[in-house]
Amino acid sequence: MNERSNSAKAREAAHINRLKGIAERLQEDVWTLEATREGVRLIVHRPMGELAHVATIHPDALDDERDLLCGALDHLRLFLRLFDRAAVTVRDLRGALASRDEAGPGEGRKKPDHAAQAAILLAKPAFQQFLRAGGQPAVHDTDSADAALKARLGITSKKQINQEDRARAAWLSLHGEFEAWLRGGGDV
Repeated sequence: MNERSNSAKAREAAHINRLKGIAERLQEDVWTLEATREGVRLIVHRPMGELAHVATIHPDALDDERDLLCGALDHLRLFLRLFDRAAVTVRDLRGALASRDEAGPGEGRKKPDHAAQAAILLAKPAFQQFLRAGGQPAVHDTDSADAALKARLGITSKKQINQEDRARAAWLSLHGEFEAWLRGGGDV
């Protein structure tokens, strides 16, 4: 890759991280609309019960323009969920391609061992900190991280991650959240 391409990717990553920070800071806010004679008012309901009038959309605005502006927070949340899922899918596809290339032609294809991946991450302080940040305050070692992971995924054994579609999807989603948390400035 050339320097210009790397620079553009760095700017894009910084932009994504800014958007993630905004979404995180506003995660408990609820936006509602209120029609008035002056136009449509955008009202934010903040977590402590505060209501704030943050914008008025003029009556001359088209419906699509109003919907785009007033739905920005929901659009951002959707975009970030899709972005994280895409990142996990790309990572998994790269891993599958690498495994296929290592196996060589005609050899059996090995499925990713997500349970082993989970077991490795449980010992890492960064993953333990991520679990604590996600509402599991009792995580302080590998065993407590293992219990927190199982509770979060709704499983009794990490083997279920490889055996059950629901458990695997939950693991992949959690792993994607962890990678996004790391990119957003979590402890590396």
